[in-house]
Amino acid sequence: MIHPKIRKFILIQLMVSLVFALGCGISWGEGAAISGGLGGSIGAIASLAYAIRASLVKGKTAEELVRAQYAGERIKFMTTVILMVAVAKSYSSLHWLEFLLGYMATLTVYFTALLWEK
Repeated sequence: MIHPKIRKFILIQLMVSLVFALGCGISWGEGAAISGGLGGSIGAIASLAYAIRASLVKGKTAEELVRAQYAGERIKFMTTVILMVAVAKSYSSLHWLEFLLGYMATLTVYFTALLWEK
């Protein structure tokens, strides 16, 4: 089961992605909005993959907890690469700047969450 705090964080990533995509759409049009939304979605989906894998701890020892975290990071990295390649190959009208900025916006949420206390 994914911890409620982590679910909240992933929801915030999705909201940031949506707001970014809307901003891109208003500023630069539909193609930019789709690209920004795709980039942000990749960040959120990768975080969800990490959370699912890291929550599958088979034991309670420190070593098992650390292994689960490392496995989660590997899954997150692989998910990110696979999704970015899939989008780049399948969406010919990709606006690269908006796509990468959308992804970076969700990364900002990720690193900011590390500073949150509650």
